[in-house]
Amino acid sequence: MIRPMDWRDLAVLHRMRTYGLCLDSQLDSIRGPDAFHDALLDPFSRRKNTHTLIARSDDTDQNIAVGQFTHHADQVFAHLTFLGPIDVLSQPSGMSLIDALSKAAGSQKIQHLIAEIDETNPAFEILRRAGFAVYARQRIWQRTGPPSLDMEKINLEWRLESESDVTAIRNLYHNLVPGLVQQVETPPSANNRNLVHWHQDELLAYLDLKDGSRGIWAQAYIHPAVERTQELLMSLLAHLELTSKKPLFFCVRSYQAGLNLGLQGLDFQPCSDQAVMVKRLTASMRNRVPTALRAIEGTQPEPTAPISRAAFSSQSAAEIPIQNHLDSNTIHS
Repeated sequence: MIRPMDWRDLAVLHRMRTYGLCLDSQLDSIRGPDAFHDALLDPFSRRKNTHTLIARSDDTDQNIAVGQFTHHADQVFAHLTFLGPIDVLSQPSGMSLIDALSKAAGSQKIQHLIAEIDETNPAFEILRRAGFAVYARQRIWQRTGPPSLDMEKINLEWRLESESDVTAIRNLYHNLVPGLVQQVETPPSANNRNLVHWHQDELLAYLDLKDGSRGIWAQAYIHPAVERTQELLMSLLAHLELTSKKPLFFCVRSYQAGLNLGLQGLDFQPCSDQAVMVKRLTASMRNRVPTALRAIEGTQPEPTAPISRAAFSSQSAAEIPIQNHLDSNTIHS
């Protein structure tokens, strides 16, 4: 039996939070197990962003599975945030739980369900069998210590985004992100904490920041025209050092792979290499719309070349004597 979570499951959820698999790297990095605590308050919240399902095969707590996805009202996609315990995915009940989560998301007009997972994890193949496909790949970096920055070389400035930057940010996003990814994700939303870098009246870099109890999540969109990428990242770290002392997690998508070398030179260490998997919950359909054909004018088509009547008349006159001659020979015989 699969049903929505209610107050009877609070104790089970509390025990389950450390035995599951988090499939939202951002939440896992900046909040850790605290991300699953949202489910505890979900039944009592007016704004229902987190949706949790409980799968039980009997009345005991021994055979129980939990699945959760998170959705924001302004987005057409949801993140699959938690599945647990991990060994349940290899059982038929795990596949049924994933299908139930997909149906629950689709019933709320969500178009795509996203999961981020290491390709070496056994759950990767299970998600593929459940209808998830790889749309992109990403590497998560973590800064292990304060980087050694030469402040004299840092002269590239970042500033907080403003309303006047919205159009330029969207143009940068659409130019850098592949169309396949744009179909399932939306451009980052303004939060008055994101950073922009302009050079000669052109937006060359944008940094999407999310702050949590365990750290800061950063995802950069940097134009290929930027030649001093290393220096740009150094100035970014200098800016963040002034505003927060929390650990920094940097997400680099495969279409921005050039940033990996720069981060490696700034005392970042790779945490994991992941596949961004997507399950489409809607299918596009083509509707046949009857359309009237354009009226054909009732005029005779004009010939492309003129017909010579003189040639036709002379040919007919030449054939008449021959025919008369043949007829006269037939009569005399």
